[in-house]
Amino acid sequence: MELQANLRLIVIDDNPEIHKDFIKILTTNPTSATFESLDQKLFGEESESEKSFLPKFQIDTAIQGQEGVEKVRAAIAEKNPYALAFVDIRMPPGWDGIETIKYIWQIDSNIQVVICTAYSDYSWEETIEQLGMNDNLLILKKPFDNVAVRQLACALTKKWLLMHETREQMQLLEQRVNERTSSLQKSLSMIRATFESAADGILVVDNTENIVDYNNKFIDLWRIPAAILEKKDSNLLFEYVLDQIEFPEGFTEKIKRIDAKPELINVDTIQFKDGRVLEWYTQPHKLNEAVIGRVWCFRDITEQETLEKRLEHQATHDDLTDLPNRILLADRLKQAIEIAERDQTMVGVLFFDLDRFKLINDSFSHAAGDELLQAVAKRLRSATRKQDTLARLSGDEFVMIITNLHNDGYLADITNKLLNVIRQPFNIDNKEIIITTSIGISVFPQNGNTTEQLLRNADLAMYRAKDVGANQFQFYTPSLNERSIQRLELEAELQRAINNQEFFLCYQPQVDLITQKIIAVEALIRWQHPKRGVVLPMEFIPLAEEIGFIIPIGEWVLRKACQQNKMWQKQDLPFIRVAVNVTTPQIKHPNFINTVCTILKETGLGPEFLEIELTENIILGTKEIVKIVSELKEIGIQVVLDDFGTGNSSLNYLRSVPLDGLKIDRSFINNMMDRNNSDGVILRAIISMANGLSLEVIAEGVENQEQLKLLKAQECREGQGYYFSKPLLAADLEKFLREKHQFS
Repeated sequence: MELQANLRLIVIDDNPEIHKDFIKILTTNPTSATFESLDQKLFGEESESEKSFLPKFQIDTAIQGQEGVEKVRAAIAEKNPYALAFVDIRMPPGWDGIETIKYIWQIDSNIQVVICTAYSDYSWEETIEQLGMNDNLLILKKPFDNVAVRQLACALTKKWLLMHETREQMQLLEQRVNERTSSLQKSLSMIRATFESAADGILVVDNTENIVDYNNKFIDLWRIPAAILEKKDSNLLFEYVLDQIEFPEGFTEKIKRIDAKPELINVDTIQFKDGRVLEWYTQPHKLNEAVIGRVWCFRDITEQETLEKRLEHQATHDDLTDLPNRILLADRLKQAIEIAERDQTMVGVLFFDLDRFKLINDSFSHAAGDELLQAVAKRLRSATRKQDTLARLSGDEFVMIITNLHNDGYLADITNKLLNVIRQPFNIDNKEIIITTSIGISVFPQNGNTTEQLLRNADLAMYRAKDVGANQFQFYTPSLNERSIQRLELEAELQRAINNQEFFLCYQPQVDLITQKIIAVEALIRWQHPKRGVVLPMEFIPLAEEIGFIIPIGEWVLRKACQQNKMWQKQDLPFIRVAVNVTTPQIKHPNFINTVCTILKETGLGPEFLEIELTENIILGTKEIVKIVSELKEIGIQVVLDDFGTGNSSLNYLRSVPLDGLKIDRSFINNMMDRNNSDGVILRAIISMANGLSLEVIAEGVENQEQLKLLKAQECREGQGYYFSKPLLAADLEKFLREKHQFS
């Protein structure tokens, strides 16, 4: 039978772009050879000649289900009905596809319907439950395949035409019985076309376990030899199928359950040994309400399954180390607790935090820090039992769950081993790096019954390990909660101190050891606590750096020191430098240089009277800091390296960073008189090296005449310490400068 022209189709979808896509796919508008060639080159689209097999469709569209139903009703009234309707399953805010189809079939029960849906929409069972079994209904899964859409359109409109003719022939059946055979043959031909155009592999078996029919897609999916199919034995076919499946026992059990309940409808997935995944659906094959066999449908969903697994893995694993993240850790710990409750065992939670990891990022680079984290993860993973879990929470924090414990003595043993594992040198970017870790331990059920309690208490124990010296472990004790509360109180008090301006500065003179004149003062912050009295910086500056308060505090110190020095100059006191300590967060702040320039301008202090003190760890190996130091030097500010010899000392940065001087740490001064101590030798080497590099040398912690004499003998030019003066308030230093500008 030849296809008739101008077959009517309707596309019901709330997206006008979908309308355009269907029209483009199902129409054969001629284009010039030039545009046709360009389309092929630019978009890889098939040429119009490849669409020439299509019949001429008259395509109408509707945005909502109600509009589509009215057009179907009008077509029936005009006696020019639609042959086929493509209906989207979701069309907010109006009717959805299921409700729309119900109304359409109430008006025209003969129209062929293709439901356009995604995997997340109605399942086949839900669709059948809503619409009933109907051979006028097919499902087209998104995203669409152009060829599949055309095949469906051709096959279903042909089917619709055939059904229309069949109805006419049935009216003449009493007079033309001999025409029935021809009609049935044509009907079977159309059914076969529809059967083969399906995206699924389809198998039909009867109640005697004989193969009734199958399509080529089924053969392709299962790669079944013709010899097996020729025997028409479904048992033999399924035996061949089971050899390809990863877990055949499970599939066999499901087949037995289906055989026992012929009315059963089932949907599931099959994992192949070669990695493919098929979704399968089966329902009874009925004739006149009697079950005469079963229909099996199979669809390859390997790509979808792979994507879902990849997304699930990304959602539950750390991108950098591929370890479980906080989400998966919480789930694993919850499971471990449930198993421990059942088996009357214990669970250990080890909370790791790498010691001085921030120094690695500051001294080398974030890339080196990431590489170190990956190496640490790999090393810890190799020391983890299969039944245990290692996770990365964030930054340099790791957590290990130790299960099936009968006493906590094992935890101490394994933790000591882990400490030793981490202590071994790492090779990062061709540099040997030694790093340690602090570990806190909590135990279920002694230290908590929930994931939150165990993690929090292990975290508290880890901070305790850091407080008492790092590179060790601590078990959780109830007293740690008190320390945690104290820390939170200190944070609140520090915020209040900033708001209430509870800080003040002291100034300690720096003396030229040759001329005995005061040449500079170091500004030292103090906190006038309303209850505790004067608090020294070592008790609150580390916390301020950690929680971000160091930026406003550091800016206040810089501004106050510059204001005070300018005030001394106006009072005709000696023009001296004021030295201000700057931390890593301050100097790395993007507005640091602008802040320094603004403060100098506001206070009127010349840049030559300001000295910035940096620690070794700030400048080690970072080009960014070298650039900032160079900018400070261009402004005219002196830059001095503080606490030299206590960090990762490197001659390379002394050559590359434009420094004015070195400040030798007080520990070398304290031990310089001990002949059995190597600090004296190191001190002489530092002074000699600095003089060779034309750097000023300031000795911190000078406390007696003997130290002063030895420093002068070793050609150290500047000193600072209690031998000259303790840190003084501004008013006391002013008096000190007037009375004693030069030491005898």
